[in-house]
Amino acid sequence: MMIAVVPIGMGLTAPISGALSDRFGSRVISLIGLLIVASACVLISTLTADVDVVGYLARTAPLGVGIGFFQSPNNSAIMGAAPRQRLGVASGLLALSRTLGQTTGIPLMGALFAVQVMAAAALPPGADVTAAPPEALVAGVTGVFRTAALFILASTALAAFALWFDRRGRKAASFAERNDAVSVPSGSYDR
Repeated sequence: MMIAVVPIGMGLTAPISGALSDRFGSRVISLIGLLIVASACVLISTLTADVDVVGYLARTAPLGVGIGFFQSPNNSAIMGAAPRQRLGVASGLLALSRTLGQTTGIPLMGALFAVQVMAAAALPPGADVTAAPPEALVAGVTGVFRTAALFILASTALAAFALWFDRRGRKAASFAERNDAVSVPSGSYDR
């Protein structure tokens, strides 16, 4: 039941973030979601061996909320950018990228966890990490989530840059449009 807190958070916030992205734009809501996910990873990295159920839930619930806030507007932006005749291809590529991210991210983080546990417990290469003391397992979890937070913060910086670039382009287009509307046609000042 404790593991279910992340998907429950996703399920509760995804419809809300979808509605917010329809109203305020997908880039802003996606950016908020990434910030929540990065914060959640930092929170999870503070787990210790003596954390109780409430402490665990308080650290992991924001992860589900953040993913829910990110996923709906991100999917909407991708599908909205695809031409109507290519929606099937866009949907397939979206599913492929999600699956590819899961099938590569989870094993990479699992390997990082194992390396950090083995280093913290001074286990020899090829040793069973489940035999490590609790402190070493905690060190593995905290290290993995700190690393994840760094990657997500890098993604957040890219998303913030994309938002800034998009807004800058819109302002420039709006400025050019206003200047075209008020420009005086050539030849109107003939003497």
